[in-house]
Amino acid sequence: MLAVPLLVAATGTAAAHGSGGYGGSMMGGGGWGLFGGGMGLWSLLWMGLLIAVPLYLAYSFLNGSSEGNNSRPLSVLRERYARGELTDEEFDRRRKKLE
Repeated sequence: MLAVPLLVAATGTAAAHGSGGYGGSMMGGGGWGLFGGGMGLWSLLWMGLLIAVPLYLAYSFLNGSSEGNNSRPLSVLRERYARGELTDEEFDRRRKKLE
């Protein structure tokens, strides 16, 4: 899982250096070190996205499944109570069971 972001970061940094190597280019401009004048920043952005997106999806999937199972029955219970189908005691008893 960590191999892909590291590969993206390595290729982005290598592409930033271009064919001039570490010594400079034909135009006389020196290198920008590790970040390669902006290309390295893009690779860091992609690496962050490749890590953050799966983590967010896993968190929302795990968190959403626990809330989704509990919120639907409570909303139905509240609707029935609002329509007057349940007494106060019945509503409280069923709500405590669900929670």
